Amino acid sequence: TTDKPFRVIIVGAGVSGLILAHALQLAKTDFVLLEKGVVAPPWGSSITGIISMYKYMDPLTDSTSNGFGRSAIAPDWSPRGGREAVHPNESLLHQSSINGSAGYPDLTLERREFLQILYDELPDKSKVLTGKRVKHVEDNEEDISVELTDGSVEKGDLVVGGDGVHSTIRGAMWATANKAIPGFISEKEKQSEHGLGTNDMTMICNDGFTFQNLCQPDAIYFMIHHKLPEPIRHSERVRYTDEDAEKVAAKYANHRLSENLVFGDLWRSRTRANLVSLEEGVLEHFFFGRTVLIGDAAHKVTPNAAMGGLSAIEDSIALANAIHGLTQAHPDGKPSKDEVTTALQQYQDERKPRLQRIHNDSAMVTRLMAHDTWYFYLLMRWILPMIGLFPLVHTISKLGSQGPRLRYAENDEVQGTVPWSDPQPKRQKKLAAAA
Repeated sequence: TTDKPFRVIIVGAGVSGLILAHALQLAKTDFVLLEKGVVAPPWGSSITGIISMYKYMDPLTDSTSNGFGRSAIAPDWSPRGGREAVHPNESLLHQSSINGSAGYPDLTLERREFLQILYDELPDKSKVLTGKRVKHVEDNEEDISVELTDGSVEKGDLVVGGDGVHSTIRGAMWATANKAIPGFISEKEKQSEHGLGTNDMTMICNDGFTFQNLCQPDAIYFMIHHKLPEPIRHSERVRYTDEDAEKVAAKYANHRLSENLVFGDLWRSRTRANLVSLEEGVLEHFFFGRTVLIGDAAHKVTPNAAMGGLSAIEDSIALANAIHGLTQAHPDGKPSKDEVTTALQQYQDERKPRLQRIHNDSAMVTRLMAHDTWYFYLLMRWILPMIGLFPLVHTISKLGSQGPRLRYAENDEVQGTVPWSDPQPKRQKKLAAAA
């Protein structure tokens, strides 16, 4: 035990890092958030708050109450199929079915804007330090220290790696684990196989590739998902150039997005774009010692089902619950390293089965839309247009409703037709004093 409070060092000011910062401030748990660059950098595409993502943010921020000032996407979700054909009447999924089941609207924002909102609403921004690149992590029995490239050192009781799919903290955790227990992190685990309306979300499915367009009145966020000839492993990280992106865009330039728009039109009017690999996978180990991973550092899904941001936020909520339980058990001191290990094991055991299901469902949706097999082709091109996607809506809504809640927060959350499996306690009403 010590007079110093339990302190969390978060690395990475992405979605999971900023959500965890909000949750820790609400719990009055000491922390620092380290970001190697700037908050809300000008890259990345969009983020869609599908189904239940905003449920988790509701107790933490004010922006969910007004829908971030944006309009809900997708009056219709129209997988249109075919290489050149576009079928405007193939409206398989009306957005009201999603909003009705979840209770919260389905919104799309630019990722940079979303991160900026999370940062702007953080009560104490002095906890966020930018330009802080991690050099070395030293995990000790009593504490853990993070040495930064500027020579400074941050000490705490837990390091949280929320620094993305190419996580520095994950690499440091693997090195620490294998030094302490040779072979603990296997080589296998290290390899990842990983006419548009103003509010439309449009999926255009083709053989081997898919267009996904998320529209707002002032922007269109577009993606092409296309299958690589061979899987790329974690150790074979590929960096694509602007020239590579131009070649891919040229390949699909004449494919239609609507009756009067081809992809080449959209590409020529772009503000910015980049070409990246889409990783897939769920790690075997989310923690070792006093280091724990959240978000893309621990697992990665393809974006077609819009479950990546949701998964990252759920990690932050689940880990915040674990940290809060530790600090509440020791109001006048600190938990032992064994108690920290037990809490992190519970976090991992809680998250892994759900993340594996989200990973599998996301992988299936990606391959379904790209007609990856004859079965998927027949299902997407002929069967689903006949029966509709409402069974899929219910399945996704139910999946979204089964996530964790922030156990120490109260909130008057919105309720849809699919009930939350673990609803937030309602805020206590304060009665006015009698005159």
